[in-house]
Amino acid sequence: MVSVLDRKLVRDLWSQRGQVLTIALLVATGVTVLVGSVSTYVSLLGAQEAYYRESRFADVWADVKRAPRSLVGRIAEIPGMGTVEARIVEDVRVAWPRSPISVSGRLVSIPDRGQPELNRLRLAKGRWIDTVRRDEILISAAFAEAWAVEPGEPVDVILNGRIQRFHVAGIAYSPEYIYASPPGNPLPDDRAFVVLWAGENAIAAAFDMEGAFNNLTLSLAPEASPAAVIADLDRILDSYGAPGAYERRDQPSNRFLSDELAEQRTLAIAVPLIFFGIASFLLNIVLGRLVSAQREQIAALKALGFPSLPVGLHYVKFVGILCALGAAAGILVGIRYGQGMMNNYRPFFRFPDLDYVFPAWLPLSAVAASFAAAAVGALAAVRRVLGLRPAEAMRPATPHAVRLTLPGLPVGPVPKMVLRSLFGRPLRSALTVVGLAFAVPMGVLGLFWWDALDSMVEIQFEGIQRGDAAVTFTDPVPSRAIGEIRQIPGVLAAEGRRTVAVRLRSGHRTYRIGLTGLAQGAELSVPRDRALRALPLPPDGIMISTALADRLGVKVGSLLTIEALEGQRPVRELPVAALVDDLIGFSAYMERSALNRLMHEGDLVTDAALRVDPLRADEVWQSLSERPKVVSTSVKSSWLRVFDETIRGMVAVSAAVLTLFGLLIAVGVVYNSARIAFQERVWELASLRILGFSRAQVSRILFAELGVQILVAIPLGLVLAQGFVALLLGLRDNETFRIPPVIGVSTYASAALTVLAAGFASAFLVRRRIDRLDLVGALKARD
Repeated sequence: MVSVLDRKLVRDLWSQRGQVLTIALLVATGVTVLVGSVSTYVSLLGAQEAYYRESRFADVWADVKRAPRSLVGRIAEIPGMGTVEARIVEDVRVAWPRSPISVSGRLVSIPDRGQPELNRLRLAKGRWIDTVRRDEILISAAFAEAWAVEPGEPVDVILNGRIQRFHVAGIAYSPEYIYASPPGNPLPDDRAFVVLWAGENAIAAAFDMEGAFNNLTLSLAPEASPAAVIADLDRILDSYGAPGAYERRDQPSNRFLSDELAEQRTLAIAVPLIFFGIASFLLNIVLGRLVSAQREQIAALKALGFPSLPVGLHYVKFVGILCALGAAAGILVGIRYGQGMMNNYRPFFRFPDLDYVFPAWLPLSAVAASFAAAAVGALAAVRRVLGLRPAEAMRPATPHAVRLTLPGLPVGPVPKMVLRSLFGRPLRSALTVVGLAFAVPMGVLGLFWWDALDSMVEIQFEGIQRGDAAVTFTDPVPSRAIGEIRQIPGVLAAEGRRTVAVRLRSGHRTYRIGLTGLAQGAELSVPRDRALRALPLPPDGIMISTALADRLGVKVGSLLTIEALEGQRPVRELPVAALVDDLIGFSAYMERSALNRLMHEGDLVTDAALRVDPLRADEVWQSLSERPKVVSTSVKSSWLRVFDETIRGMVAVSAAVLTLFGLLIAVGVVYNSARIAFQERVWELASLRILGFSRAQVSRILFAELGVQILVAIPLGLVLAQGFVALLLGLRDNETFRIPPVIGVSTYASAALTVLAAGFASAFLVRRRIDRLDLVGALKARD
């Protein structure tokens, strides 16, 4: 049998359906982001751990110029050392006729028989290389997918200036290249970069490395200290031109993947908290006003013998149903959101198996989080219910007196009523304004992404990296090579740069990075500060990314230790002269001549930025591909294509979800406020109608109050939107890319107009209720 309170609950849910839907949408948004982000994080983490375990992913890497294989036995004796595997790794160019520019590649040796001990490959297609033939290779699955390469196809690779034809035996995945970016491009470009694996004997013969190696991969014993092992390893390899060993956390692919996992973990906590917090605030307002409106009903129930606890539980049930609706919708949409995120990650992170995983504990966690937020919002209202005394609650609430003095102003009765309502209950008015203000950032959070990404492209690719292409040489070359490139028909400008692998040290914090030396007055590579002003190169100092400075714990004026990891490996302390506000990757800059002096070398360059005549671009790429000293050419148009395919693609799913929910919530919040105002004043409005006020006059009183609140709320909401956007993007910051908190005027206008349109729509719907108002019934019951 349905109890009286349960029937009342059904009536309340139906009569408050607008408010219920609004708060349920907020709860659903929080649950959606929570479910989507957590399931994405769990899926990525599970794929990473499973693949690393299956492939025996190495713990430590070390590069050398050339070392004898006899050294491997000595390295294996280091305390804490596990497996030691020596190999040959070389950056090469691939003559790929389907591409207008030369494709850069990394050639990695594998045993002529069987899998390597560490970093084992997973074949996607084809077979392992033939131990007899030296012209077979395996190629990375990402490149094969981008160009539809099949086993058996020929691949021409330029080895030491000579073209050697290989044939694809198989297509493979590697744990070292889950995230694979070509030289000079921080984003993965599957069409311009390929990893090639060939037999050890074939590579050794091509590079004159018989009986030698230039790369080590190592595993550590479970109890080993990575720092101690690396220190011992560096001492052994120091005389062989080693730039210093590094552990797994600094391996490029793993670093990018770990950064993304950390970001997902943070977003899975922080973003739902924003929506749950707003839902809790609005629920506090809605439930508080519902209790105020139903105080006489509550008193009557208590007077008829209903204990306080069941009456209080009635409102707890109200909140529980509201949360259950939001959580159910949020879980369903969150699953699709997580699946969409995983689809975007598949071309970004190349796992052999990257399946969407939905853990069984996640729905319970999402429901618990939503109920916790609702409980916080409902607590005050339920306490009021429990504390209401029947005799006191039977009487109407004492009206709030307010004395307004407007000397000399001809104010009519309707404006006076509006002002008395607004200022007579200042707390209620303030809470309503804040609730309406939250509608604005709900609209902005989904729409601003495109403004921010457009700004990111403008800053990074038009303000900082202003060239059309970047050329990387096989080794440091004299700066006169830049003059030769300027002579290529179609090259409008060329600027040489020197990049040196260094370790930046500040106390116990270190970071490996390429330190770039720029010519004074360079125009194609322009470091900029937060205000986008071009920064002059210091004559004797270093400029680093703001994000890198935060990681190292330094600021302008701090001393940084620069440990060069090549050449004579000099070590020097330099002051941080300025902070660079770049948005992709981390950067460190010096004046080129100062960097060459630090290295005790002449005027050398390792790469160049080019400006190219677009009408003769193909001639330029062809000419560059014929130069043996050029190992790679990266083109800005390719960078922008990759940016659109990866960064914009990854953001699109989040933006779509937030836009959909944000606009619905914005409309719901405004309608919610209008409905609450109508319900609270229905007795007053009916009284005015009885006294002779027309429907239009009564409507103007209610809508003028709502209009004033909306007009005050919109500027406040725009400020809140800036704060929410800054918070959200601050949580997304990682080494891969940093999105600037830019919100366009059109986005602000769209959010404000959405709120205004919602106000007009709400006024229309509430006006219909006023027109159908039962005056006798409203005067008999003030609920």
